[in-house]
Amino acid sequence: MAKYPDLKSYLQANYLDVLKGAIQEFVDKSYDGSSFHSINVLSLCRHEIENPVVKALTCHDDIGPRVKMDVGVEADIVELGLGAKRYEADRKKRWFTVFLRGNLMDGLKDVEVLDTKEYHNGKFQKDNALDQFLVPYIYSAALEENADDFTDFYCDGAEYDGYKLPIKHIFQEFDIKCYLADLPDTCFGRMYFRRAVVTVYEPDPETGDLYPITREIEPGTMLISQQRYFLGNDGTRLLTIAHEIIHWHLHQKYFKLLALLDDETDMMSCEVEPSRYDESMTVAQRAHWYAEWQANALAIRIAMPIALLRKAFSEISATENKDQHPGDIVENALRRIAEMFDVPIFAAKQRARQVGIEAADGAFVYVDGKWHESFVFENGNIGSKQTYVIDKASYEKLYNNNPEFAALIDSGKYIYLGYVVCINDPKYVVADFSRGRAELKLSDYAREFADECCLKFSFQSTSYLREMQDKYEFYGLSYFSKEVKADYYVEHTYDKNFNDKSIQTADQIAEAVAAYNAAQDQEKKVRREMASKGCDTFADSLKYHMTRKKVKVEDLSERSGLSDTTIKNYRSGAVPYPPIENVMAVCIGLNLHKPYCIDLLGTANYQITKDDPRSRAYRFLLDYTDGTLQQWNDILDAFHQPHIPYQRNQKIAE
Repeated sequence: MAKYPDLKSYLQANYLDVLKGAIQEFVDKSYDGSSFHSINVLSLCRHEIENPVVKALTCHDDIGPRVKMDVGVEADIVELGLGAKRYEADRKKRWFTVFLRGNLMDGLKDVEVLDTKEYHNGKFQKDNALDQFLVPYIYSAALEENADDFTDFYCDGAEYDGYKLPIKHIFQEFDIKCYLADLPDTCFGRMYFRRAVVTVYEPDPETGDLYPITREIEPGTMLISQQRYFLGNDGTRLLTIAHEIIHWHLHQKYFKLLALLDDETDMMSCEVEPSRYDESMTVAQRAHWYAEWQANALAIRIAMPIALLRKAFSEISATENKDQHPGDIVENALRRIAEMFDVPIFAAKQRARQVGIEAADGAFVYVDGKWHESFVFENGNIGSKQTYVIDKASYEKLYNNNPEFAALIDSGKYIYLGYVVCINDPKYVVADFSRGRAELKLSDYAREFADECCLKFSFQSTSYLREMQDKYEFYGLSYFSKEVKADYYVEHTYDKNFNDKSIQTADQIAEAVAAYNAAQDQEKKVRREMASKGCDTFADSLKYHMTRKKVKVEDLSERSGLSDTTIKNYRSGAVPYPPIENVMAVCIGLNLHKPYCIDLLGTANYQITKDDPRSRAYRFLLDYTDGTLQQWNDILDAFHQPHIPYQRNQKIAE
């Protein structure tokens, strides 16, 4: 077990004198007894620093083994009275930021103070940012950019075998050693970050036969499951290697920190079944999960760079027989792409979805131990977190928990075909007698126009995903998984737009109306709860919605652009009537539905009913509460209105 839970605790235990000294020097130079100044000031009183506590930490990558640390410290400034006798005249609690730089080679050494300032919780700087376990911050939106940067830098000058990732070249660039080894059945590969003694397989110099040998390995050594290497021909070998390369590329400082904290973990594994995020995880466990997510998310992208994939798909599509069923064409294309990149077919399918080839959703469908016929649909009909495919367990769960969906099935107007839910009409559903008994399946027409007759479903949205959906992709859909599982889905996706082509029939209209009524009932329930809890102030309403949506202060801060301190002040009631820009920031940070946004604005004494430019812009924003802060600010630019949240000296877009 680690001696220290995180880097903040380590700094508190080992570098308090350094932090205290830096703060003391800063106070001596710039504090006049009431405020701080940018130039040296002369104070008649002497001030001492007491009770320094590390409260916040932001890290940034630096050259080689070095790391920069922005340490937020709370401390007391004790003013000593004038005269020969020592006595305390005043005591004030203040926050400071001490900027440190240290060397992680064999511990944390050569720590130097770069600067000290009064603490201000400004905008988070993403460039080279690391979390408190020194794992880089990588967001979903930046995954493709990170993968392209890796390819451009580490594959430059490599000799490619077709489209396959140039593994040998990358090994040389990183000085990685790779061996086959006996690993657990649950493990594809491992990357070691510390010296270790392991048993590996090496070829006999004369015969070439592999034999086991126990040896001490250096950091930067990769082990690959020899059993899976020789038995598997599904492309997982290359993705396993790519996974471990990403670990070595991104997570060396993470392991140096683990050593610093006295954590004995020495390697990271590529597991057959990736771990699922759990709300009960410790901060250290979350860091490990995040590192694994990065390796999984980037491995498939460096193995199949977006430009090469699109080039390959274009080349293949041009040579396919157009007389085939469109679903078969997509499957053939994905099969050839998998071969060209030496990856599993299901990785090719997932990667195709990532780059916008939506039709891949209907290809190579393996549900409940059975292969199903492919299908296609018009591009633009499903989002990145949507699918037409649902397994039996999820279907039954939906049937039991959603009365409107159950009514559709009970009416006989829709039918479950083992992997899709389709309109029960001879145009779309036919009987297949090829296996000696009648079996219902999609017609050839339905297989080509699935968007016309099949229902859409959404991927599971756990509390974690609701909070972090703009940060991370859904990690649970591993590229090693071949089967659609119940845990991946939750509820039927209803389209609220009656003008959408997917709502054409009376049944579909009735379905949309039912969904609308359900939403109204939910809104009534929320309002009743708020009334019973006495949520008539901005503070009480904010706390209620944060609790209801399971959003923490730090997460709301990141999504809204407001500081932790600001949000805490709003929650406590210390600021009962925040600026309207900040109330709007809270609304988008929580992704509140429009009625709740209007209510929240009302508790802060704001109405947006006037016919002025700002009110018109804000009314427009409230129709898009499922967006992000950046999207809202892009809209405000179009309206020539200042961004939210409120910031001094904002310039209105020209």
